Amino acid sequence: MKKRRWIWISAAAVLTTAVVAAIAIPALTQQTEYETYEVTPTAVVKTVAANGQLAESQLLAYGPSKQAILISANGSEPFPAMFGLSLEVTDINVTRGQSVEKDDVLFSYRSQVGQTVQVRAISDGIVRSVDTSEGLITSGQVVSVGSADPVVSVFASEYDADLVDVGQNATIELDAINAVFEGSVLSIGQVARSLSGIKQYEVLVEVNEIPEGARFGMSATAEIEVERSGSVLAVPFNSLIGETPEVKVLVKNASGGQTVTNVAVKLGIRGDSLVEITDGLKAGDLVIVGLAGDVPTPVEFGPPRGATNNGR
Repeated sequence: MKKRRWIWISAAAVLTTAVVAAIAIPALTQQTEYETYEVTPTAVVKTVAANGQLAESQLLAYGPSKQAILISANGSEPFPAMFGLSLEVTDINVTRGQSVEKDDVLFSYRSQVGQTVQVRAISDGIVRSVDTSEGLITSGQVVSVGSADPVVSVFASEYDADLVDVGQNATIELDAINAVFEGSVLSIGQVARSLSGIKQYEVLVEVNEIPEGARFGMSATAEIEVERSGSVLAVPFNSLIGETPEVKVLVKNASGGQTVTNVAVKLGIRGDSLVEITDGLKAGDLVIVGLAGDVPTPVEFGPPRGATNNGR
């Protein structure tokens, strides 16, 4: 009887071991699935973002005088223009929205000695306003003419403005009409304005052509390219771990297995989404950027040359 009992116990033990092994073996051989980035030569680009508007490069006021007055530049708020003498406007030759060319007659007025004087446009443009009527006497603005040449006027934080230089390429977006077009930096202002305690400098972006449907005064965002590398090895920021920093490199072998190795790297240019690797990796390496239940913690660099208001 005892012998039969031991036979049953032994059989149960063998069966239990087999079941445990059947469950454990797949668990041990199952490989973790990683999200990887293949290291290949590419350009690392750093941009700064600045917000503003599509604007006329200048707005000129014409009154009872042979001289025009600049009342607004690059979308700034126009100021009232006064021309001194109060004289009668005899003829108005233009209407609001009309395109004019240099030397076109805008209007005429009667001088103090009774002569009719014609006022002509000093440059090409578009009539923005007609501010009086024929036969009225005025010393103020009669017609305003805006430049036909558009610019994008944006404001960059004092930290970002330090990175901007004349001639840099910019990509401009007009959200209102979902349009994107290109330009280049024309100038950087020398006097700051303060907005919510943040010092900002005006950056003017020259554009050759604006998209259909664009209107002066539309809100604009400019992404200004302040740094670009040549073809270099680079990885995403979220692949960096620790302060050293390091990356996790995935190596697959011929039998289908895989190993993960921590590799110390040296960094070069830091772009918007990629950072240059100057040492530690080679083309073709697979760098881990994420894995189920264990995402590498991005390295904290701190802001370059001062914090910026757009996180770059």
